[in-house]
Amino acid sequence: MSSLGSERVLSKSRRRFTTDTLFRLITQSNQYDDIRSSSLHDNESISSYTNGYLSECDLRHLWSLLSQMIRKRLLKHEPCLLPELGAFVLIDHPSLDNINNPIKEPFFVLDTTFARRHRLSRIKKPNLSSALSLSLQANGNSTHIEPNTTLSSFNMQTLDYTSLQNESGLTREQLMMGISQIFAMIDKEINPYGYCFLEFPQLGHFKISFGLGTFDFSEMFVEEFKATINNTINDK
Repeated sequence: MSSLGSERVLSKSRRRFTTDTLFRLITQSNQYDDIRSSSLHDNESISSYTNGYLSECDLRHLWSLLSQMIRKRLLKHEPCLLPELGAFVLIDHPSLDNINNPIKEPFFVLDTTFARRHRLSRIKKPNLSSALSLSLQANGNSTHIEPNTTLSSFNMQTLDYTSLQNESGLTREQLMMGISQIFAMIDKEINPYGYCFLEFPQLGHFKISFGLGTFDFSEMFVEEFKATINNTINDK
């Protein structure tokens, strides 16, 4: 007879971890905390004791705003670091027309610590270290980066919390809690042998397949990004 612990592991490995699953799990966790907290406060009803948690609708809206922020930054050729998960950066891609004049392409690099913790492999890019260094230099933070450096260990441009707060209409506390819950749940539920397909609206999908963590940019975004490259070349 299998133990309860092994049953949980098997259940987690079979779970389809999508954005719908993500928000549903956060909401369920919040509801459980509310019920548990209300039991310690006899004079308060369950409905009034919410601990400041966001609704599923608010979480989805925040996720959409986050995706749009990343998209806008990449279209302006700016990197963006996500809490512990990894970073969206620009790397040199060899040009078939001119080998000596490579073009830029967007790339998502999985954080080293995150990848090791979840036994995930990641695509290795020989020019990734220099690309990250150039990204930092462009933002006034010139730093030498070793090939296996943890992304969160250096100062890269991260989320614009002020902009997210203004666009979402949330308080600072609600915003920080929402973002923390989203990435904490991703960290908790990621399984190298499970199905993971997290959609970033109008940007692409983060997925895990056979233990490899990758990000697939949507065709629409790729076309938009190519247009920015062409505009840059024409302006020269």
